[in-house]
Amino acid sequence: MNMIKRELRAAWISLIVWGLGFVFLAYAGIVKFDSIIGSGPQVVDLVDRLPRVVLALFNMADIDITHLADYYSIIASYLMVMVAAHGLFLGIRLFAKEEQAKTADFLLTKPRSRRTIYLQKVMAGVVILLILQLIMFLCNYAALANHLPDAMALLMNYSLAFLAIHLLFLGLGCLLVNVAPAKKAETIGLGILLISYFAPVLANMTEKRHHLSGYFPFNTFLDRSMAEAGGAPVGKLIFLGLLAVVFIWVGLQRFKTKDIYI
Repeated sequence: MNMIKRELRAAWISLIVWGLGFVFLAYAGIVKFDSIIGSGPQVVDLVDRLPRVVLALFNMADIDITHLADYYSIIASYLMVMVAAHGLFLGIRLFAKEEQAKTADFLLTKPRSRRTIYLQKVMAGVVILLILQLIMFLCNYAALANHLPDAMALLMNYSLAFLAIHLLFLGLGCLLVNVAPAKKAETIGLGILLISYFAPVLANMTEKRHHLSGYFPFNTFLDRSMAEAGGAPVGKLIFLGLLAVVFIWVGLQRFKTKDIYI
């Protein structure tokens, strides 16, 4: 429990910084939507004239920006990248910082097993993750206040998607920091994150391959059905949750036997 409290105390500044980022993106995005609705067809005509390649870069291909569910999918794609980056580097940092600070000997000489250390650190990461998810939910709720209660299903479904993505990349971070070569976890993790984002972007640049984008975590939830009650794909949410658990479990097995440099 003391370890969990220590991790939470160490994370409060990053929580504030990330929370401010979510506030800005949520409010700026919805304010822009309201201005688009107020501008009439001019903005829509401008967007329609843009090449598909340009639209795909911003996850705007094949959507109607005057429809809240379609427009919010653009904002949601950026929020998913943000929570993925946070979860990934949080998972890595939880286990790398003692080695980097040369304080791992203090941690390992405590009368507790490596399994206990690992699980307490993961629990601390999940608590930090849930705090940030609550902040993000409140930000999105406030930003969508003028569109409620019609947008409540949209808000709830995307909140589940954000949580699933967040947990997935937290688990990936816990895995990579324990199985990847020393000091390579961040590079490998960042590469996976970028591929997960840009692969569907490239697929969306052509109409023949745009269906492939649905197989990547950042795009699998970007659908108009998310605005409907029960519109979140439960099977995909469960799959990502189970994958996160597998990542964490494999990371635990490696952490129990790996050499930790002190």
